[in-house]
Amino acid sequence: MLKTTVIKFRENFVSRIEQCIDNHEVLKVEREKGKNFIIIGEGDWIAIEETLYLNQIPGLAESIRKAAGEPLSEGTPLEELDW
Repeated sequence: MLKTTVIKFRENFVSRIEQCIDNHEVLKVEREKGKNFIIIGEGDWIAIEETLYLNQIPGLAESIRKAAGEPLSEGTPLEELDW
């Protein structure tokens, strides 16, 4: 995570935001009197929200780990799935 002060952030506002978006970086802006804040690109935030949502589904992570350990030969071919 990148860090900067409010003063430095103001000086390079546009370039710091573009850096966060283009490089998928998180920027922590530290304030003198506390209550810092974070700058993050929208796409990265959406990915975080999705991850948090999926982690709330009971058993999903374990199911994915189990499936990842199974050989493909033991799986069901797509053509045989009843969608």
